[in-house]
Amino acid sequence: MTESTKTKRRRVRRSTKVSLKLEAARQRDAEQQAEQRAKDEAVQKALEVYFDADGEIDEAARECQRRAAPHERAITRLRKERDERVADQEAVQAMAALAMHEADRTIEQVGELLGKGEKAARALIAAGRKARAALAQTGNGAPPGDREEQDQRDETVPAATHTGSLSSTRGVDDDAPPPASDSA
Repeated sequence: MTESTKTKRRRVRRSTKVSLKLEAARQRDAEQQAEQRAKDEAVQKALEVYFDADGEIDEAARECQRRAAPHERAITRLRKERDERVADQEAVQAMAALAMHEADRTIEQVGELLGKGEKAARALIAAGRKARAALAQTGNGAPPGDREEQDQRDETVPAATHTGSLSSTRGVDDDAPPPASDSA
């Protein structure tokens, strides 16, 4: 066997100064990597905390919705009842305005008595005619929401005093002659 003709290269020995610098650089790198790992762990923990809180927020919203749903339905029902009652009472007001107009009050006088303008008085009288026509179709003498009140009035007020018209309430023009009667 023949020895290789190449001479083995020997590794050149570093100087102590260079070795110390290299060792210091390695130490700084290790510290930086440790700091980076600590930062990455902190980010991972923060992400866990964040998404845990996100889950809690979603749960709180679901719980709120679950608990509020019955109340919202009750509010919706109450608003519907209110709207029906208001519509019924507005029909009653409209029929009262119509009764005043039919008791020989002009539209201007009706508006003045009610504290409304002529246009609003016309609208009320027109609505009163529609309400009266609707009542004639249902066959009941009181607006739909006013039936219980009508029954109570019928029980407590004698029929002669409850005629359904406001012709006996003359208002401002008490000196005016009574309306003409058809049964003469």
